[in-house]
Amino acid sequence: MSEHDAPDPTPPTPPATGTPAAGSQFARNSTFNSGPGIRPMRRPDTPRRLKNGIRLRRKEGIDLLAWPADAWSSLLLDGVSDAVRTEGLDYARAGQTASLQILPNGIEAQVQGRSPRPYAVCITPETLSALDWDRVVAIMAREAVYSAKLLAGEMPPLVEQPFASIGKHLVPHLAAQVKRTCTCGLPMPCKHVLCVSALLLERLSGDPLLAFTLRGLDGQRLLERLQEARAIATRGVARAHSTPPAAEAAPEAAPLERSLENFWRPGRQIDEMPSETEPFAPHALLRRLGQSPLQGKFPLVGLLASIYDSVAENGRKLREGAPREE
Repeated sequence: MSEHDAPDPTPPTPPATGTPAAGSQFARNSTFNSGPGIRPMRRPDTPRRLKNGIRLRRKEGIDLLAWPADAWSSLLLDGVSDAVRTEGLDYARAGQTASLQILPNGIEAQVQGRSPRPYAVCITPETLSALDWDRVVAIMAREAVYSAKLLAGEMPPLVEQPFASIGKHLVPHLAAQVKRTCTCGLPMPCKHVLCVSALLLERLSGDPLLAFTLRGLDGQRLLERLQEARAIATRGVARAHSTPPAAEAAPEAAPLERSLENFWRPGRQIDEMPSETEPFAPHALLRRLGQSPLQGKFPLVGLLASIYDSVAENGRKLREGAPREE
């Protein structure tokens, strides 16, 4: 045997029993921490997933909102960077919000992030005083348009007018009037606050009455107070029309045989009848019945009020000879 064929006197080193080398076949094809029934390890830069969390459902996100949600959007997005907005919307769409309460004293929520426990988020707008609300309700009660629109589930910008008349606003005009806090310790406003803000804007777009709740008075309670104030403003009249006066004793009628020619013709007294009817409370029956217990996309009372108004308007046009709207 030549020296080139001599065996290596150093015995081979056995492989280590610990973690395999990064380039080994085992390391490349390992199925450790994977497979059926095994949850993959969470990346340290992603939040902990939350089951049955509250998700943002709007496909448009927080864009293309109607008033007052669009006005609140400019407030809640004040000072938010593009990166925080993107990550906050991702949190909202992923359902990272464990709880969300919209109360007259502010919004309270729990948002699950990277920590084991959710972060507590609070959004607290400045509220109006009880005296301010009394003045607003009194002003709104003078015009039927406010109760009609609100009962129909509509919230036009003209609702701001009673607030402006007392020097206030339904939607705050300054971001400093809305306090935002989070227990995450990051600079405000953080992604957790933005997550809750997105959900709040979605709720506002579907239920505009929450705009009153955010300023200190529950929206349904405002409707009740407005109906009560309207009843007082109309002198408590709860009937659609006034009771006709009792008929006076009429003179004895002529025999029928002498009245056949003029029986179906109006008498001369018809010209003396008043052409204007006595003012009456609109939708008196609906107001007496109150809110419907049935739930739906639109309040039933407001829907019926709109139908009654349309029927009455078409009736007036028919009487005046105008073409009827289909």
